[in-house]
Order: sequence, then structure tokens, then C-alpha cells
Amino acid sequence: MTPEDANGDTVRAALARGDLLTAYDEVKRAKELGHLGLEYLEVLTLARLGDTEMGLRLYSDYRIDEMGGVDALSLKARLLKDQAFADGARPNQKKLLEACGWYSAVYRETRSNYPAINAATLALIAGRRQLATGLARAVVKRGQADPRQDYFSLATQAEALVILGDIEGAAAALAEATAAPDADVGARSTTLLQLQRLLAATDDAPGVKTLLELIRPPAVAMFCGNIFMADPEIEGPLAAEMKEVIARENVGFAYGALAAGSDILIAEELIKRGTELHLVLPFIEADFIAQSVAPGGEAWLRRYDFCRARAASLTLASHMSYVGEGAQFAYGSKVTMGMARLRARHLHGEAIQLAIVESAGASSTLSGSDITSWRAAGGRSVVVTAPSFKRPIMPLAARSEVKRGTYGLIFADYPEFTKLDERVLPIFWEEIMAPAAEVLERYAGMIRQGNTWGDALFVVIDDAEAAASAAMDLCDAFAKADCAALGVPQGTSMRFALHYGVTYEGHDPVSRRTTYYGTEVSRTARIEPVTPAGSVYVTEPFAAILEMEAANRFVCNYVGKTPLAKGYGVFPLYRLSRAPVRPASG
Repeated sequence: MTPEDANGDTVRAALARGDLLTAYDEVKRAKELGHLGLEYLEVLTLARLGDTEMGLRLYSDYRIDEMGGVDALSLKARLLKDQAFADGARPNQKKLLEACGWYSAVYRETRSNYPAINAATLALIAGRRQLATGLARAVVKRGQADPRQDYFSLATQAEALVILGDIEGAAAALAEATAAPDADVGARSTTLLQLQRLLAATDDAPGVKTLLELIRPPAVAMFCGNIFMADPEIEGPLAAEMKEVIARENVGFAYGALAAGSDILIAEELIKRGTELHLVLPFIEADFIAQSVAPGGEAWLRRYDFCRARAASLTLASHMSYVGEGAQFAYGSKVTMGMARLRARHLHGEAIQLAIVESAGASSTLSGSDITSWRAAGGRSVVVTAPSFKRPIMPLAARSEVKRGTYGLIFADYPEFTKLDERVLPIFWEEIMAPAAEVLERYAGMIRQGNTWGDALFVVIDDAEAAASAAMDLCDAFAKADCAALGVPQGTSMRFALHYGVTYEGHDPVSRRTTYYGTEVSRTARIEPVTPAGSVYVTEPFAAILEMEAANRFVCNYVGKTPLAKGYGVFPLYRLSRAPVRPASG
């Protein structure tokens, strides 16, 4: 078995374009079809996704070190390296040296430049300058004797020259590297991360920053704008200006809806540029077209179909119908923003916002709110303004009189509950449910509903960040439970499903209490049964919202498109954990 396998072509193609979520989905799909030899690619994808914990576990389980070869042997060192940098604001010195030692061992065995340059980089960051320069000189010498001119060979030379203080030489090598036929986005993003890590350890930080610009992958854009009637006189100048913006910002990936007017105009220019387009609609497509495309006229419907056919993906932020609320559009926009930022995180690049708005009164529109939200989260917006638009007459949708809101939703249950002996049920109440009540009491001011059914919990809470925090606190509390007293295997714990979405708020005539229900509640309930015990799984919208509002507090690791319980459908899910605690500066 070797790392290279014919069945992994689609995985490698997704990695090359920096589409790590698709790469992981392709690994899972191929394995389900019975393809073999994908273990290396699976762990490599997890490494690029930043899931070092799962990557290290599978590296050991799959015995990848027994594959031999520089790539397989270096993969563990890469995971250890990433783990060192994931521990906080500053890398963990002990783990840096451990990873350096692994790379050095692989270098001694293979005499390959790849482990050598990584060992050199880690040695420099760890303060072992003499070791770093010695390895870097060996890399340069071997590289000069190597006739290959592929991307990674040239990028490796550039990194070695940075360590040796030759920024000019590194720039020349990087320029050659980016011109190589295999200089794909995925490769460039890994080099960018390596140089970003080197930045603080080099004597010429300004010089290294110039190198970052040479290698930086294309930007990821979230796009939005006002709806307007088709008008060639208005559209021509706007399209020309947006074309210039897209080129100047080097937008390679874009996420947005396709409402008549600004959205479609921007999408058309993105398509002309060759940008990878991802559509995110706030609710079911038929309702979106009826509300946001058809009112603009037949021409926009044709243009919608043109753009949709050329999109790389279409995601529904919510699978519910439109019920006449502007909050549904705002929710879709926030999910779109988070998805763009997640993609930029995977590329180690920048996420920006592209918008077209009317110069007068833009702040009072949904697009104006989108710009405000993006900037409030620290994002940069590039706004093209128009003097005035002719707006279509928007349809009046029937609106429910039942109160609705957008909340965090938590479902949890204990997977071994039905196997518990009747005599230990009181112990379960004390070991599991009583601590759950204590934890939730801390969030009493934010919890709108909290129910139990035997071993199950259902909690409605004000926002996604509070839901994430409460779920992680519950996990900590349940980890202290006395499994022996309960008669269950050590480590048995609750499983959690989290979502953030729009729900109905109504009066339960049976319990005579306020209750919350709707499509999004049902969706959350179907996730909990497929969640492993002790884990917290969240939906893609939830992960996107956290990326916008609390990315420094939580980490969402992708677990792939997963069939939900009771045939509810297949949805992308993420595993939630806390972000490492970052030490105070100084």
C-alpha cells in the first residue's frame, strides 16, 4: 500500500483547488464504495483541515508509518507540527522540538528535502539557529543539483533561503514556483502558512511579508447587493467597475445568493473571471426565486438559470419555506458570510465582501445591514455604489401570526440509557441530570426553554455562542460522572447536536408552557442519534455563525456529509470543541 492510489484522483483534485470539505467528502464516498489505499489521503485532508487530534489517531490506527516513503513518514511530523502551533498564541516549544525530531529522523532515512526544510523551519522557530542553518544549506545544495522545477521543489528552496537570510533569492525562487504548472491553490496555501510561521523567527520580517504577497492564494468573497429592475444603462458601468474590483482583489472563490439585480450582476462578472462560485440561498429555492428573482422580470430569471448552472455548489441555509420574514434573509446572509470565512481559513487567505448598493439610503436595506455585520466582525468590504435603482414591486407573502425567533438549539441524550439496570436509574439522575441542571442554571438568563425526557435534553437558548458554550460545559460536567456506578463503559457520556435557526414560539396546550417547534428543531433532533457519544456535532449554519461571532472561542472540525436519522437527508456536519486558551501577552 502506498500514499498514491488511483482511486484518490478526485480527492487530490479537491485538495489542489483548496476545497478541503469536498476532499474529505470524496474520501468518505470512495471508502463507502470499497476503494482501498485512501488512508494517507484521509489523514492528509484532516491535517489540512486542522483536525490534528483525529489525524494523529487515524495515523496510528491505519499504521501509515508502515507504508514507507517520505510522504507517509513525514505526515506524522506534520500533524505534530500543526499541534504545536494550535496550542495558543505562541507555539508549544516541547511539541515544536518533537516535530523537529520526527522530521529530522525522516530526513536521515530518506535524504529528502521535504523533511529537511520542515526540520529547519521548526529548529529556527524553536531557537535552534545553528541546526536550522545547517539543514537549510543542505537543502539549497541538494536543490541546486536537482533538475526538477516543480512547485514544491522551488518553494522548498525559497523557504531555505529565507532561513539563510537571502530574501531576494527566496523571492526569485517563489516567483519561479508560482509559475510552475503544478502551482495550484492548495500547494500555495501550505507554503503561505509555512512562511507565516517563519515570520516571527526571521531577522527580516518586512522582507518575508513581501514574500507572502507573492504566494498568497486568491481571495474568498461574500457578495451581496440591492435588488433592481434590469437597465442596461445602469448595469454597464456597474459591471465594468465590479469587473475591475474582482481583478484587483484577485477573487478566486465567492459565496452569495442570486437575487435579481446586484447579486446576479456580480455573479456574472465572477463567472467571466473564472471564479469558483458557491450559491447560498436563505430558504427553499422555489420560494427564493418567487421572492427575490421573479419580481425583477423574465430577464433576471434567465440570468439566474445561467449563473446557477455554472455554480460549483448550492447550499440552503435553511430547508424551510419562506414565511414572510426579513429575518430569514438576514439569517441566510450571516450563514453565507461564515461559509466564506471558513473557506478563507482553510486557504490561510483573506475573506472580503463585495457589494453593490444604491448611494442613497443603502444603510436601511438588507444589503446595508450585511455590510455592517461584515465590518463588525472585522471584515473588509469593497462597495460599488449606484446613483439610483428602479426597484421592482415585491410580492406580499402570507405571514404567520405565530411568534418566531432565531435561536440556538441543543438536543442531547445518553446512548446507554436503555441498557441501564433499573436499580441505577436514581444514580443516573444524580450523576447526569443533576449536574446538567447545575450547568444550565449558569445560562438561566439566556435559556428560553429547557426540557427533559428521561435521558434526553432539549434546550432553546438565545444565540449560537451561548449554545456552544453551554454544550461544552455540559460535556465537562458529564466527563466527571461515575461510569462504574452506572454500570457503563468508562468514558460513556452524552452526545449533543447543535443548530442555530428560525423556530416558532407557541403555547403547548398539554404542558401549558411556552414551546418551540418547526423545521429547524426537527433537523436538530435528527442529528443527535448519529453523533458519537461524548461528542458535540453542529450543523454547517451553526459552524458558519460561530465563525462570524466566536471564532476565537470555538473550533468546528468537519466530519463530512452525514445521513441523518429517520431518513431525514444527508447534511454536512462539524465536531465542536473549544479553541485553545491563548496566554495573555507580555
